[in-house]
Amino acid sequence: MSNCNVTFYKKTDGKKGTDGYKNYDGPQSVADLSKVLWEGTTLDNDMKDDISWIDTSSQAWVRVYSKANFQGRTALIGPDQHISMKALRDENDEDDMDDTIESFQLYDHKPDVNTSAIINNLLALYPGSERSRKNNRYETEWYAQDSQYRIYDPSIQLSGNTLSFSMDLDHIQLEQDDHAVVTFCMDLNGGFVDQIKVTYDIADATQVPEWAIKLIDGVIELAKYGAMAIADGAVIVLTDGIGVVATVEINRLIKYTAQALTFCVDHLNIVLGAVFKFQSDGGTANFPAIVSHSIARLILAYYQELYGPDPNDAMGFNEQRFLNTLGAGTWQHTKHNPFIEFNESVYSYRAYYPDNTFFYARGGALSSVKVDAITDNRMDDHLVLQAIFDPHGKLFAVAGCIDIFLVKSISNYTMPASGVFAYNADGKMIHVLQGGEEVTEVQGYDSLEAAFADSLRNALRKAGDEYDINVTDRQITMIDASTRVLKAMGEAIAKG
Repeated sequence: MSNCNVTFYKKTDGKKGTDGYKNYDGPQSVADLSKVLWEGTTLDNDMKDDISWIDTSSQAWVRVYSKANFQGRTALIGPDQHISMKALRDENDEDDMDDTIESFQLYDHKPDVNTSAIINNLLALYPGSERSRKNNRYETEWYAQDSQYRIYDPSIQLSGNTLSFSMDLDHIQLEQDDHAVVTFCMDLNGGFVDQIKVTYDIADATQVPEWAIKLIDGVIELAKYGAMAIADGAVIVLTDGIGVVATVEINRLIKYTAQALTFCVDHLNIVLGAVFKFQSDGGTANFPAIVSHSIARLILAYYQELYGPDPNDAMGFNEQRFLNTLGAGTWQHTKHNPFIEFNESVYSYRAYYPDNTFFYARGGALSSVKVDAITDNRMDDHLVLQAIFDPHGKLFAVAGCIDIFLVKSISNYTMPASGVFAYNADGKMIHVLQGGEEVTEVQGYDSLEAAFADSLRNALRKAGDEYDINVTDRQITMIDASTRVLKAMGEAIAKG
């Protein structure tokens, strides 16, 4: 038996070792104790929610969790401990751990990362949300762009020098929710170990393929470019300005920040061609943006635990600048999220308060918004816009799609989408289409905004011809309205 050893005891009369026990030797993890039976007892009882005492050896650290898959309330027990779970409080001091443990991780050294702190950091990035339990798991619900979403506490498993993350998300609907599962691994320096993968299960949709970012290291030029190859030689670069007062080696932080930004780009160009192969009420169209934000925020939460609070002046969103740019004075509050209404040409449109995620060390921002074309129908038409800005508020990448309410009954319908517009390593504009299967250099435009708008107009007209849809001037003008919103987003971030 090694010095990394833990013994769990089952509760009977509150005395140590009076009933079942279970011993584990050497570093390992058990994700679900409901599948493990006690030893030393004639009853076939599993260990779930039944541990009352823990003994650790001289080189054992064990982190216990109140839920399966390393979720829920948690506590860390160090070496040479002989402790009752009634005396052990979780790290948030909510309750003791008696008869509530459902999973654990055993280490032969003190864990380098506090996984509980990462989850707390993540939850802090969803202010105003509501916490509860669903299916015996902790979950957080909130409204974004006038639709309701749910994120479950992520499962984070530390093994050697690698952290494995798994996170489930839902778009909450009346009949059947949309689902997404995100998985990725990072090392203890904050770098990606393998691909970020997202699997979608969309209500009433045909099969949606798994998505994975192509994490191929690019060449890093210190304090100038952070580059990541995303597909077929297309290289996305981050402009000057990140890592100004970095707490880690600057070129490393630039690389990691570029990875964090470019995963959003690659996610968009894949998902726009897959998830949007059907029509919804706008909440489903916005779901991939929610997933992008959740990944970005989980990475940020990890960096906050790994490197400490960001020492840089925080980026922000100047909402008054956003309002002023769109000619609005105040927000309206008659829906689930704040919004404004404004005119473009002779039509009325609605834009919600953008969802924003700011990367560590002023690395840039991911911003998304839903624009509604206000109609007389029971439901409006929608345009979902996702954008990435550099630390100065300059547009770095943009993509969008249009959700037309009246085409809900058309089979095999593909939602009009722009593809992703971004910059390559030479500072030239590129257009990345589904899966990176087609990457072209953009000619004849002086800005990403103009190229994006023209591409989306063409996609809308093509959808009209292909599916015999009467495309209205209101729908076409909604694209012009979205470019105004895009400009307002950049202004708000630049002045944040």
